[in-house]
Amino acid sequence: MSHYFTASRSITHGLIIDQPWIDYILKGEKQWELRSSSCSRTGPIALIKKGSKTIVGLASIKDSEGPFSKSELITHFDQHCVPADRILLDDYKWLHAWKLEQVIALDIPIPYVHKNGAVIWVELDETAKQLIQEVLETEPDKPPVPHSVDVQEDTEGLLVPVARDGTIFSPEFCSRNGIYTVGNKGDEQRFSNFSEALNYLRKMPTARWRRPNENGNWGIVSAVEWID
Repeated sequence: MSHYFTASRSITHGLIIDQPWIDYILKGEKQWELRSSSCSRTGPIALIKKGSKTIVGLASIKDSEGPFSKSELITHFDQHCVPADRILLDDYKWLHAWKLEQVIALDIPIPYVHKNGAVIWVELDETAKQLIQEVLETEPDKPPVPHSVDVQEDTEGLLVPVARDGTIFSPEFCSRNGIYTVGNKGDEQRFSNFSEALNYLRKMPTARWRRPNENGNWGIVSAVEWID
């Protein structure tokens, strides 16, 4: 799966998540949603707060791993936020990690029609899907919630693009909450990894990316040359 979240990819299903886990996810503190079985679904999904009948966020499922041993889960507390005393309970069975990325917390929750019997997944109604699409199309610059990434990447020896105003595409300058936004306006992609973003720029006829100007406003610039 590509490591970006685009408005062109239709979101058809929502994952129901209980508190406090949904809140941790929306704050960027939790990247693994622990479940009792593996997940075959990947790609963009809606995040539903259990009992609210509303969509409170969007995300992509990268993949799922497991089952982990309880000791393995305990060592990955920073990924899932579940305390060790809970994991060590005899009846604890949530040993599979559904790995989330590109989380977007919605400013205004979106209502949806909750179908009878839906416990884990909800197939979204047409109105909810349309409202999600409108959010993605009208707020293209809304940054995903930051998650655990290392932006201090070694760029020595790499060719990087430079804009006409002298702006250089770099981890220090172009990361917005741990996310790099690159591509043509209306078809921008978001990456949490600098190298992946740079590779995308290399494939463009003219590299374009977002960066803050001297007033702190983020806008698109185009490359006029590449330097090392």
